[in-house]
Amino acid sequence: MKRADAKVLKAELRAAAPRCGRRGAALVVAASLWLARLNRAAGQDHADYRFENYQEDHGRMGIQTQTWLFEKTLRPWLTLRGQAVYDAISGNTPIGAPPPSQTKYPFPPPGPLSGSVPTAYLRDKRWAGEMEATLSYGPHHLTPQFSYSSEHDYISFGGALNYSLDLNEKNTALNLGYAHDSDSVLANSKTYILRDQSKDTDKFLVGANQLLGPNTVLTGAFTFGEDSGYLNDPYRGVLFDDYPQGNPNHPNLFAEQRPDHRESYIPYASVLQYVKPLHGSLEASYRFYADSYGIFAHTLGLTWHQKIGSRLIVSPLFRYYEQSAADFYGTQFPGDPSNPYSTVKIPTYYSADYRLSHMETFTYGAEVSARVLSWLTLDVGFKRYEMAGLDGVTSPSAYARASIVTVGTRVWF
Repeated sequence: MKRADAKVLKAELRAAAPRCGRRGAALVVAASLWLARLNRAAGQDHADYRFENYQEDHGRMGIQTQTWLFEKTLRPWLTLRGQAVYDAISGNTPIGAPPPSQTKYPFPPPGPLSGSVPTAYLRDKRWAGEMEATLSYGPHHLTPQFSYSSEHDYISFGGALNYSLDLNEKNTALNLGYAHDSDSVLANSKTYILRDQSKDTDKFLVGANQLLGPNTVLTGAFTFGEDSGYLNDPYRGVLFDDYPQGNPNHPNLFAEQRPDHRESYIPYASVLQYVKPLHGSLEASYRFYADSYGIFAHTLGLTWHQKIGSRLIVSPLFRYYEQSAADFYGTQFPGDPSNPYSTVKIPTYYSADYRLSHMETFTYGAEVSARVLSWLTLDVGFKRYEMAGLDGVTSPSAYARASIVTVGTRVWF
């Protein structure tokens, strides 16, 4: 099969490709690597801007993200890509304690107790940036990447290197990648840490993209990740049953304790099928996740890219995610860590972070991309994100539901 046979698929995908989404120094997933190859083949330079508003219901966390991106081919063998991200973060987030109505007290507190998990207000801002260059020599493509991210309590430096090899008249691409992040968690009065902590993350990827025909792309990849250092959430605590409690609205918590080493294993597969009679394409994906915390997770994704006329693409999407709980997760624990004479054994590791519980999430919505001029593309999207617990123990009030609105533009030059 000749590379030219894929032109009809590329034409439909280009307007539907992801627009300057937030990325750190982590490896580009295999599907994105394929789209990157298509963009290189197109040889069109562009600059992007994207605004995203993530807002959880009932005054929970809100994140407003602005992203600026550019891609420029300086030579046939050299392409530069840069990105800057600004996040404004504010809202209420669970602190790790169960609802006051489920907390034990030495004396019954007066009045009714709330059935919702207690929360704390957080406010922060984040600046991040990355730069990468793709160096091509025949069928070989080497992409080094450097990134930086800064918040008032978190600083991250990252680097990544991806190698892609075109085979079979460019109908096959093999991908190898490695990424490393070196992070610093900074102590402050609102956290459970007294001194700055460090964290290191390494990820290795191997994958392949295969053009099965003029209308079908198959992607497969496997990622191995390893985290070490301070892996706790410094803002979330744990309630112990035997430690004296006072004000129900301000529970006394202990810092959570997670293992300082975590390994993850992530196989991924997707298929992209262009349906010529409908002038649309179906993207279906499956991702399995397992780690040394005892979490097993499944993610199913479906997106339909429908072309309307010559300039408009509408993309409804649906994603389902389900995970088991971490081995050391619980809503509260027996004993009192401050009492050395306690007859109740305190576990080595413990966390009440609801994100480590047995749960499921649903994401659904649609994105619209319009090529209003030959050099200008506009995007708009709306998604709904919903979490739900499956363990029958964690309070439903711990889980978030959010609306996500995105607006973006791309200028081609």
